[in-house]
Amino acid sequence: MLSWKNLIGHASTVALLKKNIAEEKFPHAVIFSGEEGIGKRLAAQICAAALLCENPVDGEPCGSCESCRLVAAKSHPDFYVVEPEATKTVRNIKIGQIRELQAEVSLRPINSSRRVVILDGAELLNKAAANCLLKTIEEPPSRTIFILLTASRSSLLMTIRSRCRTIHFEKLSASQISDALTAQGVDPQESQRLSVIAGGSFGRALRLKETGGAQLRETALVTLEKILNGELSNEEIFSFGTQTADWSREKFADFLSHEQKILRDICFSKFLPPHNPDLAERLSKMKIPERKIFLMTEAGADFNRRLKSNASLRLLAEAYLMTLRKIFGS
Repeated sequence: MLSWKNLIGHASTVALLKKNIAEEKFPHAVIFSGEEGIGKRLAAQICAAALLCENPVDGEPCGSCESCRLVAAKSHPDFYVVEPEATKTVRNIKIGQIRELQAEVSLRPINSSRRVVILDGAELLNKAAANCLLKTIEEPPSRTIFILLTASRSSLLMTIRSRCRTIHFEKLSASQISDALTAQGVDPQESQRLSVIAGGSFGRALRLKETGGAQLRETALVTLEKILNGELSNEEIFSFGTQTADWSREKFADFLSHEQKILRDICFSKFLPPHNPDLAERLSKMKIPERKIFLMTEAGADFNRRLKSNASLRLLAEAYLMTLRKIFGS
C-alpha cells in the first residue's frame, strides 16, 4: 500500500509535500529532481494516491478507499504515467506519447475531482515532445496536476523549468541505505559495503546487490591498478571487451562510475569525504599526477555520454581502457 512510511529518508521534503496536499496548495506542475533510485517515483505515486484519495488525512492517503487501491494497482482512470520508450538507439519520450496525454487530460476526470500525471524520465523528452508538453503546462487543463521526474533538471527546456515548481530530493545517507537493505534481509556487512558504493541511491544499492556491485568495484580498482603498474595487456583489454558484451549498459555505466569515484578519491582524499572510505589504504598507494587524473576523469565522462548512443558496448569498453592506459603512459 502506498504510504509516506514506505519512503526512505527525505523527512523535510515529505513534510512539505504533505502540507501542500493537506492545504490544497499542491502546484499544478512540479519537478521532482534528484539522483536515480532515491525515491522520486515512489514519492510521486504517494502524492498521486493522496491527491486522488477519498479520505486523505493530513496529506496521507488512507490506503483503503477505492481510489487508493486503484492507484496502488496502477489502474486508476485519473492517474496517468508517461515513461520513455526504447528504440534501436536510445530511450526517449516521443511526441506521440505527449499527444496521447493531451487527449487524455482534455477529458473530465472519471473517478475523482482531479487527475494526476507523472512523467518519469522527463529529461528524455525529445525536442518535439518537450515543446508539445510546454503548451499543455502553459495552459493546463483544470484540475490536472503534472509531476515531472528527472535525474537531470538542467536537461529540461528552460521554459518548462520556469513554469514548474522544483522540489529537489537529496541523496540518501549510507546509514539510511544500509538500514533499509538490512531490513530487506541483506547481510549487515554486505549492506554496509553496498551502502558505501551506492552513491546515495537506494535503487542503485539494490541493483548492485543483484549484479554483484562490490565485485564490480573490485574489478574497476584492479583494472586501474594494472594500468598504473603497466600490467594491462592488449589481450586483457580484448578479454574485458568480450566480457562486457554480455553486460547491460547500466552495468557498464556502474563500472565507469566506480572508476570515476576511485580517481576522485585518489585526487581529493585530503580535501573531501571519500566515496570509498573502506579502500583508503589501497588508494593511498596509487600515485597518479593530478593532470592525468583530470584527463582520465574527462575520458570517463565522455564514454558515459557515448553509452547513450548505439555504439557497441564491447568496443566502448576496449576503447575506454586503451584511453586510460594511453593517458597514464603519456
